[in-house]
Amino acid sequence: MNLKSNNKIHIEGGMSALSDIIFMLLIFFVIASSLAVNGEQVNLPKTSTGTPSQSTVTVTITRDLRYLVDNYEMNKDEVETHLQGILANSNDKKVILNVDRDVPTGETIELFSILKKNNWQPFIATKPKE
Repeated sequence: MNLKSNNKIHIEGGMSALSDIIFMLLIFFVIASSLAVNGEQVNLPKTSTGTPSQSTVTVTITRDLRYLVDNYEMNKDEVETHLQGILANSNDKKVILNVDRDVPTGETIELFSILKKNNWQPFIATKPKE
């Protein structure tokens, strides 16, 4: 006597469609992450030397002399106070300067002297020569 039912239903999902969707999402996030910019887009000077560096904070000076600290726009006079608040409890005192190549040198030197006065380590961001 056979008590087992022969009418079993097998439910199986199409795995090929799911893997295609995951692959497309992976491609999307890879492309999106490569287009991400830390800070305002500026025209950095080109150099043949230099090594990439990670920092706690990024200060950007745009061509039209707008100051941004970690994408937060502020007046030139507020930069030092804001950085003191950020770097007060940080062991890493590195500050990356994203300065547009058309910014007058005096503006960069003033910011650089503020950083040195507070014993922070300024690094000027550049892009490699082609």
